[in-house]
Amino acid sequence: MKTIVILGSTGSIGTSTLDIVDRFPGEFSVAGLTAGSNDGKLEEQIRRFKPRI
Repeated sequence: MKTIVILGSTGSIGTSTLDIVDRFPGEFSVAGLTAGSNDGKLEEQIRRFKPRI
């Protein structure tokens, strides 16, 4: 399992990366998420992926 932190998780590259994480359960562990804006989307991602930080 690969542990990853996604910087800019609410942007297009971040959301695409999280789509891949979602498609391959057991392959990736999300350690952290960051976002410059779009707090609502970040909260949704936190609930869905449960990062450690």
